[in-house]
Amino acid sequence: MQIIFGERLVAFYEICILYILIMPTNVKILFLSFALLGLVSCKNNAKKPFGKDPALEQRKWELVELSGTKVSLPDGVQKITLEFEGQSNTFGGNAGCNQCNGMYTTHEDMIKLHMMAVTKMACPAMEMEGLFLKKMEETTRYELKKVKENKKWVEYLHLFRELEQVMVFKSITP
Repeated sequence: MQIIFGERLVAFYEICILYILIMPTNVKILFLSFALLGLVSCKNNAKKPFGKDPALEQRKWELVELSGTKVSLPDGVQKITLEFEGQSNTFGGNAGCNQCNGMYTTHEDMIKLHMMAVTKMACPAMEMEGLFLKKMEETTRYELKKVKENKKWVEYLHLFRELEQVMVFKSITP
């Protein structure tokens, strides 16, 4: 069966080559142009492996905007931060009062944050922490953007629920 299939495949290629040889020159150019365009337009995902994005890793992200409002924390409350670890596809950080951690998965511009654990201490910023944790669970998409601030490039992580931006983090790792 494989030999017949192989012979048919060779015959098909021979017919294609003969057909291309007898085509008028302008049709050959058009055919080859489309073939080349098809090869060039293929998307290369080699930079971003499935399940993780190296651009998120090796840096600490500080929350600067939550649900469209600039973040300002009361005195004594720790900054809300995230750090992504690509080898194990985990994240960890400070939710304001408590430590949080979990697993994450990315694919192209999609992201899913799977909350695993949050410590249970009380503090003055519990309402903001609750909103932050809720928005983390709702997050479905992300974008990384670089902005020039004070003659330096700063990277921002924008998290979305579908099309609605829910959070913005600033990279604070030098």
